[in-house]
Amino acid sequence: MQREKKKRRGLTALIVILCVLLVLAAFVTSWWFGFSYPYFDSVAKKEKRIPGLSSGISPQGLCTLPDGGAYSFAMSGYISGQPSRVYLIAEDHVASEIKQVERYVTFTEKGEDIETHFGGVTCSEDYMYIASGKKIIRVALEKVLAADNGARVEIDDSFTTGFNNAYCYLFGGMLYVGEFYRPGNYETPASHHMQVGNNTNRAVVYCYALDETREGGIADTVPAKVLSVCDQVQGIAVTEEQIYLSCSYGLADSSLKFYQNKLSGAPDGTFDADGHDVPLYTFAQEAGGTFTMPCMSEEICVKDGKLFVLFESMSKKYRFVTFTRESYIRSLDPAKIEDVDVKEKAFWGIPV
Repeated sequence: MQREKKKRRGLTALIVILCVLLVLAAFVTSWWFGFSYPYFDSVAKKEKRIPGLSSGISPQGLCTLPDGGAYSFAMSGYISGQPSRVYLIAEDHVASEIKQVERYVTFTEKGEDIETHFGGVTCSEDYMYIASGKKIIRVALEKVLAADNGARVEIDDSFTTGFNNAYCYLFGGMLYVGEFYRPGNYETPASHHMQVGNNTNRAVVYCYALDETREGGIADTVPAKVLSVCDQVQGIAVTEEQIYLSCSYGLADSSLKFYQNKLSGAPDGTFDADGHDVPLYTFAQEAGGTFTMPCMSEEICVKDGKLFVLFESMSKKYRFVTFTRESYIRSLDPAKIEDVDVKEKAFWGIPV
């Protein structure tokens, strides 16, 4: 009798364990394969494979390189315990499973490795600018392009913005440098918080007039303009018509926000930048549009009329917890992201 009871208890325990394992397997399978972004996948073309993922890079910054060279993009990122890197992405680096040669450099300042978080990268015809902590570091582009794979390149100079630089972008003779806000772990000064429309913006973008004959590549350390933007901005791209913001954090959907470029018009007020009254332009969330993307979008850039988006979700740091994993730099036609009235996210093909 006792033997029969033990058998039944053992069988019950086994059934319970199997049920738990089945539920766990179903959850993991759904997490890994169940979510998709049908509309995004239909309009976002796979352009270049993201380099450095097998080495542990966490992709952060993306920019185009001058036309006519062997390389079309540069990508910045960091690796825990190592100097941050900038990868050069070849013009013939195709979006396929073919193994590509991955070329990167690291940077030094007065001979010392720079290990700060490289949040963003942008390039002019002659220089590369990198968002590195509270500094924007500058290095001659020809030195980067001529360096051997894995080389340590000494920077030319730098300047300090006074806040943590999350991203940067060059357009129209201006260098845009912005910060990232998230309550609790990525706070910004109270002076950067302002009511704009129906929401509070808690981050700013400093716009510096470019002058590459001067130290740091800018005409003045006082910005020429200041932009008030929403929370969780990872990257900015500017055209004559539009301003785009890549916004993301963690596993939540990313959003590509876009606004009419009004920077040539009258400002909305002034901003106190280290004791200097600077023209202020505010961007209310309800005044723009939003396009939903998979999680962990990073920096963005524009080339040949297309908007390119970098993602961090396939990095070794996150790939086992994200439910969508992007291995490619994607390109979007701006005309296909405006006025989108579809359910962009799906679970096992069912819109959610």
